[in-house]
Amino acid sequence: MKNNLTLLSIFILIIFLGCFNTSKIKTYSKENIISFNEDEKIFRPVKIKKDSPNLQANIASSVLLNDDKKIILYEKNLEEKTAIASLTKLMTAVVVIDNYPLDSKILIDEEMLKVWGTSGSLKLGEHITIKDLLYIMLIESSNDAAECLASKLNRDNFIILMNEKAKRLKMKNTLFINPSGLDEENETYNISSAKDLTILVSEIIKNYPIIEEILSKVEHYIVSESGITHKIINTNILLKEIPYETWGKTGYTLKAKECLVLMTKTPLGDIIINIIINSNDRFTEMKNLINWTNNAFYF
Repeated sequence: MKNNLTLLSIFILIIFLGCFNTSKIKTYSKENIISFNEDEKIFRPVKIKKDSPNLQANIASSVLLNDDKKIILYEKNLEEKTAIASLTKLMTAVVVIDNYPLDSKILIDEEMLKVWGTSGSLKLGEHITIKDLLYIMLIESSNDAAECLASKLNRDNFIILMNEKAKRLKMKNTLFINPSGLDEENETYNISSAKDLTILVSEIIKNYPIIEEILSKVEHYIVSESGITHKIINTNILLKEIPYETWGKTGYTLKAKECLVLMTKTPLGDIIINIIINSNDRFTEMKNLINWTNNAFYF
C-alpha cells in the first residue's frame, strides 16, 4: 500500500511539472539592463500608476538594482551620447582607487592649479594625501583636485586607464579626454550615456564603497600634511532633503548643462540609480523623478 502511494505521488508530480509552462520564466544575465514589464506581476516592482514624470531634461533614467538585475523604471534617451561634465569624476575616482595607495602624498605645483573651475582651496606647495584629494574632488567637484590626481600617474596615461576601465565595464557610448569633465576649447568633451553611467555606478556600489562614503557627506573638514585646513561643502543640495543613505554626484558645463546622479533606496533596501542630464534645473527635476518613482511603483 505504501509503495502504491509513493508511485501515485510521483505520477501526480510528473503531471504537474508537465503542465507548468516554463516558457514564461525569464532569466537575466548579470550585465543586463532590462525594461520593466508591468504584466510580469511575479517580479517586483509592480507599476500602480500609468503616468510619466514631467521632465524637461533631455536625458533621464531611473534604474532599480535588484540582485543581479538592473530594471528600468523610467527612461528618456537612455543610450544617447551626451556631455557628462563632472559626472566624469566618478570614473576618475575609480581609476585613482585602482592605482594609488590612498595614504600616499602629492605636492601641489603651479601647473596643477591652472585648470579652470573650483580649486578646493588647494595651495601651491601644499602636501596632501590621495584620500584627501578624493574628498575634495568628489564633494566640492574640484577640477584642480582631479588634475592633481591624474598628474601623479601621468595625465595622458591616466586618461588611457579611464577609457580602458570603461571598455572593460562595457560602457559602449563612453569616451574620456580629461579627468575633470570640463569642455575643451576645441569643442570636445567627455561623453557617455545614462545607460553607461548606470553601469559605472553599479560597479562603484559593488566594489568602491569609499566613493559612496565620501559622496554621502554634506560637508567635511580636511587638514593637509602641510597643516592647511580645508572645509569642503557638497555641491549636491539634495543630501539635506532626501532620506538617509542618499548619495550622488553633480555636474555642470555649457555642453552638458546641469547634471545629477543620485542613489536612493526602496523600503526593501534595493538601490535606485537616478540620472538627470542636460537639465536647466537638475535638483527640481530629480525630486520630480524620485517622487514619481515612489508613487508609480509598489516595491
